[in-house]
Amino acid sequence: MAHHFPLKAAFRIVTLSPEVQVLDAHDQVLLQVKQKMLTLREDTTVFADAEKTRPLYRMKADRMSGFRAVHAVTRLADGQALGSVRAAGLRFLWRARYDVTDPAGNTLAHVQEQNPWTKVVDALLDEVPLIGPLVAMFINPRYTVQDAQGRVFAMILKKRSFVARHFTLERLEANPPELSDELLALGLVQVIFLERGRQ
Repeated sequence: MAHHFPLKAAFRIVTLSPEVQVLDAHDQVLLQVKQKMLTLREDTTVFADAEKTRPLYRMKADRMSGFRAVHAVTRLADGQALGSVRAAGLRFLWRARYDVTDPAGNTLAHVQEQNPWTKVVDALLDEVPLIGPLVAMFINPRYTVQDAQGRVFAMILKKRSFVARHFTLERLEANPPELSDELLALGLVQVIFLERGRQ
């Protein structure tokens, strides 16, 4: 499944159940993602349409939420395991880093926060009434996406508004041959949910 980049994802802040919509460069809905509430292990269904009538994928954690959880990605039509997304150990506590792997657990890509201090300033501004959230809209954390050899081939940029967080996935070079656009897009979604848990 080839996608038209950049991909744009919007995460609404004011909803009870976490939900993300992913659009392609032509503003066509690629994925509508809704996370199940009140589950011990994160369990997310990914749909092909905004109305959530055509389920495509399932992303489920192998344990209760934590920095060691592995979120397996499965295609629902044929039950095929596509890979997984996991936080990269204790380093995750300061600088966000995630690994996208194939079904055998081999790392295909790393997603890493460029500057962890941006996250600190972002959180502090949330505590300042009125002007804090306004100023914070101009602080945009960035994440590099690199292959196992360290080649940066994509970038994720986070922006915020009063009602949503917006993420843009810009591809700078071709993906590693073994990493499909399909898994890259789903990896973006899972990173958004995991980053939400760190805020």
